[in-house]
Amino acid sequence: MTHSDYGVPGSFPEEPGRSTGYRTVCGICSGTCGVTVRLENGEPCTIEGDGNHPVSMGHICPKARALPEMFRTPDLLRHPLRRTRTGTWEEISWDKAFAVLSEQLDRIRRKYGAEALAVHVGHAGVGKEFLPYAERFCALYGTPNFSTCGSHCYESKSMANVVTFGRMPVGDYARSKCIVLWGKNPGSSAPSLVNEIARAKRRGCALIVIDPRRTPLARTADFHLQLRPGTDGALALGFLHVIIREHLYDKDFVERWTVGFDALRHVSDEYTPEKVEKITWIPARQVREAARAYAQASAACISLGVAVELSTNGFQAARGVAALQAITGNLDIAGGAVFLYEAELSDLQLMPPEGTKRAIGADEYPLFHKVSQNAQANLYARAILEEKPYPLKGLVVAGSNPVLTWPNARRVREALSRLEFLAVIDPVMTATARTAHLVLPCASFLGGHELWDSSHLSLEPRIGLAPRVCEDGELPTHWEIWREIAVRMGHSDFFPWKTEEEAITFRLQALQLTCDDLRDMPDGYPYHHWTAKKYEKEGFGTDSGKVEIYSSLLERHGYDPVPTYAEPAESPLSTPGTACLFPLVLTTGARRLEYLHSRFRNIESLRTRAPGPYIEINPSTAHSSGVKDGDMICIETLRGSIEVRARCTPSILPGVISMSHGWDEANANVLTDDASLDPVTGFPGGRCLLARIAER
Repeated sequence: MTHSDYGVPGSFPEEPGRSTGYRTVCGICSGTCGVTVRLENGEPCTIEGDGNHPVSMGHICPKARALPEMFRTPDLLRHPLRRTRTGTWEEISWDKAFAVLSEQLDRIRRKYGAEALAVHVGHAGVGKEFLPYAERFCALYGTPNFSTCGSHCYESKSMANVVTFGRMPVGDYARSKCIVLWGKNPGSSAPSLVNEIARAKRRGCALIVIDPRRTPLARTADFHLQLRPGTDGALALGFLHVIIREHLYDKDFVERWTVGFDALRHVSDEYTPEKVEKITWIPARQVREAARAYAQASAACISLGVAVELSTNGFQAARGVAALQAITGNLDIAGGAVFLYEAELSDLQLMPPEGTKRAIGADEYPLFHKVSQNAQANLYARAILEEKPYPLKGLVVAGSNPVLTWPNARRVREALSRLEFLAVIDPVMTATARTAHLVLPCASFLGGHELWDSSHLSLEPRIGLAPRVCEDGELPTHWEIWREIAVRMGHSDFFPWKTEEEAITFRLQALQLTCDDLRDMPDGYPYHHWTAKKYEKEGFGTDSGKVEIYSSLLERHGYDPVPTYAEPAESPLSTPGTACLFPLVLTTGARRLEYLHSRFRNIESLRTRAPGPYIEINPSTAHSSGVKDGDMICIETLRGSIEVRARCTPSILPGVISMSHGWDEANANVLTDDASLDPVTGFPGGRCLLARIAER
């Protein structure tokens, strides 16, 4: 089979026998950016943005441009590796690798029970087509412990919106009169949106940025509110206080379509801008002016970033922001927070066998488990080290690097070392793979078929196929690996699809499409057209059919039914004694455009652009600590310490220090906490901790 059988040729000229061009969609992140890939001798040699793609319209980021280099990097794994008894690695065949894996999984189930195995899929797999098949395998195996990066990313804010509205809205930047970026920095996380925001500003749209760092977009904003990390819930209640007190809310919408407004009024009543200033460090005048600008816009939208949910009160903070969008009538209107449908795909879920134990975290975070149907991975270390609620003896990790991305890295590393069996599926030898017993390399997205869906980005959602472009060293795809595991363990009847194309066609049945149909639609298939105020006919997707500011669902589970604020578990106000010893507020996890979590630091061109870890510190804070720009300093929290270089910048709020995560040589998650978690979701508070600069 030739490469031309796989892809959709691009519009640039081809040189027969030497190079071939294809249109596809980048699979590195969730941006669904269209790209044109030119192959030379079967490998990508150049990648450019696809100007004809209806979603990204030619945008491309440095990570995508570096794809040819990713194919050439010498640390790519080409064969399965097994750890020997002496601790060294040996290459083994694929047949042997699958035999070892299936034997170990069978041994764990027979000796300890199926629940003693957990499967975790990271950001590299969320939204990909292999994920529901991995979950299907878990049901057949009998383990309830399937988890994703939703244990500490996105799921909390999604839950907050689902509880309030019935679904997660998307901001309509193109027609908005006021855009609020709340703990979100698209310049690093979703750069294709930056141009859209710039176009909105040129036509007069106001921009409000809420971030302790003065990001490039914050420099162009009408209001930049630099808050103390972890106080987003108090700021939301402060906005609500101003809007309700000054009668700037949409009275008709509130009366007809909300439940619990009076309770919200009561809770927000005490959060005057002056009180909010003391909590958030934002001047009361700015709180008032920004709240008025948002409420008085004829159409406004709020985009929540990951930062809001990575707090020990992040779920309720996201609920407060949801209430803001509701009472101002900005739901499902042009320029507001719009509700879109995802493409309906054939369901792959299976009922777990009778007698299956409850998932890890289901008792502590029952609503998280009910909504996500997943285990809470932040409790895996406890299950391994303390055997609570039962022992966890085996773990399969796909597209994730827990040693660098999970909270309290030292405890994570200790827990992984205690496992009887750890398998990692990843194209490179990550920090987590180095602790494993078995490592299975896999193909990149260019080496397989993948569905993409733009419902989180576009008001005309499309589903499309990113087709296989090249063989990628004949490595199997994630999908092929999971199918082989299932077949090896006797579940071929439940995995009848022989190829990814067959599986994708099965998934597309509800849309009456096939894999080949989508192959012929490089721009994707538009399956839904947004219409305004669908709730007037359908209601909201809640028990009451209205926006549930007061949630009886939360009340039944023992949580505050109305958005409330609680100080972070560590803060100058909640733990003043600790703050005396650790006077700085540390926020971790800020993204870099060149990297995605812990990925791609092995790529030379990206490493040249962003050569190493550093911690941002305001010059006034640095001066009082005796720190100069470029100094190597020791940052310490209650969990541990790391050495990292200081970067003095007035862009960071005084008293706050910030660093990105994912660096093996300076692991920010050595500093973070896995003990104090959000009471509703179990999310860690990685964006709001107490720290100090210690002596080296």
